[in-house]
Amino acid sequence: MAIVKMKKLRLMAVRSQREELLRELMLLGCVELSEPKDLPEEGPEAGLTRGSWDELVQGRSQQHDMLKALRLLDHYAPEKKKLLQPRPDAAVETVLDESTLEDNIRLAEEVIRLEDQIRRLTAEESRERVLIESLTPWKELPLSINCTGTETCAAILGTVHGTVDLSELRTLLNDAVDGLAELYVVSSDQIQHCLVLICMRSVQEAALTALRTQGFSMAALGEGEGNPKKNIKEAEQRLAEIGAKKEELAGKISALASRREEFRLRIDTLNNRLARAEAGTQLLFTESAFVCSGWITAPDEPRLAEVLSKYDCAWETEDPDPENPAEVPVKLKSNRLTKPYTVITEMYSLPAYNGIDPNPFIMPGFALFFGIMFADMAYGLIMALAGLFLIYKVRPRGTLGNMAGLLVQCGISTFIMGFLVGGFFGDAIPVLGGIFGKEWTLVPTFGAVQVGSISIALPLNLLEGNNPLYVLVAALILGVIHLAVGVGIGVYLKIRDGEWLDALLGDLSWWVIFAGIGVLVLKGSSVLIYVGLAMVVLGGVLKGKGFGRVTGVFGALYNGVTGYLGDILSYSRLMALMLAGSVIASVFNQLGALGGVILFIPVFLIGHVLNFGLNIIGCFVHTMRLQFLEFFGKWYRDGGRPFRPLAVETNYVDIKEEN
Repeated sequence: MAIVKMKKLRLMAVRSQREELLRELMLLGCVELSEPKDLPEEGPEAGLTRGSWDELVQGRSQQHDMLKALRLLDHYAPEKKKLLQPRPDAAVETVLDESTLEDNIRLAEEVIRLEDQIRRLTAEESRERVLIESLTPWKELPLSINCTGTETCAAILGTVHGTVDLSELRTLLNDAVDGLAELYVVSSDQIQHCLVLICMRSVQEAALTALRTQGFSMAALGEGEGNPKKNIKEAEQRLAEIGAKKEELAGKISALASRREEFRLRIDTLNNRLARAEAGTQLLFTESAFVCSGWITAPDEPRLAEVLSKYDCAWETEDPDPENPAEVPVKLKSNRLTKPYTVITEMYSLPAYNGIDPNPFIMPGFALFFGIMFADMAYGLIMALAGLFLIYKVRPRGTLGNMAGLLVQCGISTFIMGFLVGGFFGDAIPVLGGIFGKEWTLVPTFGAVQVGSISIALPLNLLEGNNPLYVLVAALILGVIHLAVGVGIGVYLKIRDGEWLDALLGDLSWWVIFAGIGVLVLKGSSVLIYVGLAMVVLGGVLKGKGFGRVTGVFGALYNGVTGYLGDILSYSRLMALMLAGSVIASVFNQLGALGGVILFIPVFLIGHVLNFGLNIIGCFVHTMRLQFLEFFGKWYRDGGRPFRPLAVETNYVDIKEEN
């Protein structure tokens, strides 16, 4: 339950051994490095200098190029992958092997260079297409595109809107220049008329002035030679040449895709080199040595000592300052059962170093509450099988791996609770049996639970009698137990830290009152209630000052009554979501049964997909709420900083686990 113990590390080593030492620390994976902050202002340590950032900057540039090149390889030579294909395995020595890294960096540069050429050709291709598009309306023009006429006669290309009446335009032109000009139509459509104005240069301005009143606009077709048809043909030939060149360059990139797996591996290699370079920026240097500080997990200190014994260095460790837990990084001590719940803890906040690992306490309540709210054998089976498929087929790591484990545990809990209420896609089995005139049941009656004079038959049918009321009572009882565990943990932490007064007269006093209520109901004695109330009053008096003692007592009573009442009633959501999921499933089953088997199948599939999706989200959110607000509110100390050791990290391969 305890958080992994940390120790503060101070290290001084020979400068020439820096790279080799950082590599060894990375292989250990248990040391977080940081810049020393408690060095004296005078003496040899005052003359320390920071390491250069040049290596890190250069490495980041290379990392950017390699990632860009990988995206280009995937674009020009898409890889056929199986659905949820796991990452390949690689030994840690292979991941850190830099012998071919420079070659792969050059490969990235070559891929980027080829793609830059393709981009330039694409720009040229666009220009040629624009040229063809602009010349196409003038394709039948017999004149050269740069022809302006003769010394005495002008030839002017232009356009007017397609709605302009050309006969009226010609009449207007003739009236303006006394017949010394003529319009020729090259092409015409609904958008525009492409025209050639032939006129004497002496009347050119008068002709243009008359035409502009109808929207005439002069056209420039470029600086090429020959008529438009010739220029279009030449542009099409250039397009074909550009397309062939682009295909050739794309083929060269595709040919490099055979090295994709090696390339991905070397991206991981470069990422780990960058991690060491970034750690190197935390070091301070003299001409011959460097110093650093950091944190190490206490159980791994003997391993660190074994590694450092091979180098010329001096080092020491010390326990963290108990008065400043915020500076200490946090690492949770989890096993295979509790590790999946790290994803829940991280959604809230890591515990402070002076707190405790919440995962073992989250696990039973989270899985149980989720199972109660979902409570269906089929849904639980789907979840558990999906989680197992991910774990053994995809082999996910990190958050996805934790979510897969969470899916398995919550699926098992959902299946068990579904067995207790006889749910398998709601009441699908009895409804389907009714379609064929049969009485089908999946879960046989396996007894009854006697609670006083009440007999509760199992499996519990949620849709009949007082069964929802029984579930509500059980949910509130579970809530009381869950809160009691939380308060107990809080009392333990306060007593451990010497806060006896707050623990006994604050948190514990209310549970004495609750115990007194139970004794009063069962035995008729109210002594324990008065003891609890006296503890609450005494706590308010001792913790307050002056008149604040009186207000403190009333405040403690009011906050305690309303707070605990609201917290306990909050657990009624267990019954509400269990009933809601069961009713929705039953409604879809009944609707499908109205049309026989033919209608039942599509309604069943659509309805239960929707019900499954809505309930898995709802149950997850409401279970987290019970953990974060009701449970954590009684004891949790948040604000922890995650422990980030220098370690081998990969994105494209999985490290082979070796003994």
